[in-house]
Amino acid sequence: MSVFQITRATIYRFARHLAVCGLVIVPAFLMMLMATRASGNAFESLQTASQQSREAKDAGIIPHPGAKLPLNLIFVNSHHQQVHLGDYFLKGRPVILNFVYFRCPGVCNFVQMGLLHAIEKMPAKLGTDYDVITVSFDPTDTPTAAADKKAGYIAVASSLFKKSLAAHWHFLTGKEAAIKKLTSSVGFHYVFYPASHTYNHAAAIYLCTPGGRLANYFYGIHYNPADLRLALVAAGNRKITNVFDQILLLCCQFDPYTGKYTAVARRVMFLGGVGVVLSLGSFLGSMIWWERRHRNKRSGKV
Repeated sequence: MSVFQITRATIYRFARHLAVCGLVIVPAFLMMLMATRASGNAFESLQTASQQSREAKDAGIIPHPGAKLPLNLIFVNSHHQQVHLGDYFLKGRPVILNFVYFRCPGVCNFVQMGLLHAIEKMPAKLGTDYDVITVSFDPTDTPTAAADKKAGYIAVASSLFKKSLAAHWHFLTGKEAAIKKLTSSVGFHYVFYPASHTYNHAAAIYLCTPGGRLANYFYGIHYNPADLRLALVAAGNRKITNVFDQILLLCCQFDPYTGKYTAVARRVMFLGGVGVVLSLGSFLGSMIWWERRHRNKRSGKV
């Protein structure tokens, strides 16, 4: 065999091995690149998810029952008048407080409409039994925007409530420092996105006592009028109540996780037992009285 033939055979075997290796190495290399890219994407997704989780936590609600509101804070109402928060707590009635921002493309309008519907269905009267305060947590919101939003909700309200809504549903704007101090005091937290100028925030309304303390709160965008009525009774130191409300408050307890009043079995059983004892006592008493009366009548005839 000549040198040329040996060389050609060697080159042929080398090329064949190289091709075989290529069939293995190239796909492996491509798979490694894809795995690296996938892991990078997964890491980025994990980072994004982690960031969103932190933001969601930062934008949540941390309950502060009994917290004292900073009533000395200064805001501006929808009439462009400077007011103190405490000005709305001087009339001795509870206050429903909530937080929105007027350019909100999402949940804020649902919160306001849910509150409006509850106001219209509650037997408690706005302006007589309680007041409502809506505070914008966006420091760039203006009193003009507040007036426009207020007018919009009054426009869709029932004609029976337009006057009371205009007088006793207060829309406030303020500076960032005042807003932060108020929202922090009740545990309302939010996250601002500068790129879109939007906020990540939760949905809730707060029930405050006439003295300016946080009594309880309702999550979400739907507020049961009966539950809200009981919450106002409790927050108002039972001043806007009747016997039926008092019995309900004895039998029920506010559940902060559901935002509703739920029956407390022990209290229900106790009150039920008292009712049974009183009923039996009344029945036995009436029977004894009836027997004695008829016995006396028979004795008189004899």
